[in-house]
Amino acid sequence: MSQWSIGDWQYVERQIVTDPKGRKWSVALMDVLGQAGDPEVPNTLLELQYAAGRYFTIVYSTSGTVQFERGYPALAEARRAYETLLGEVFDGTLDPSTPVYREGLEG
Repeated sequence: MSQWSIGDWQYVERQIVTDPKGRKWSVALMDVLGQAGDPEVPNTLLELQYAAGRYFTIVYSTSGTVQFERGYPALAEARRAYETLLGEVFDGTLDPSTPVYREGLEG
């Protein structure tokens, strides 16, 4: 079995952003339906992800470590959040070195 990589995902949009400290982060918008995904993710976790939304904004490091993840039910809402996220990483409002992920999955 080949190793899964975050680069294997298909993204709606993705940009590399440099934060005020000079660190590079990938900021991406993805549609989880139809993705091959990570074969290590258990089905119950996938069910939680789909319950939180079909579209996800994520921020990950050059090593592929996801630092931020948030789900949205509609593409228009996810696109607005993606644009906001780009600006927040760029101007330092959001520091991806402090992980924030799986928000809104309980509830």
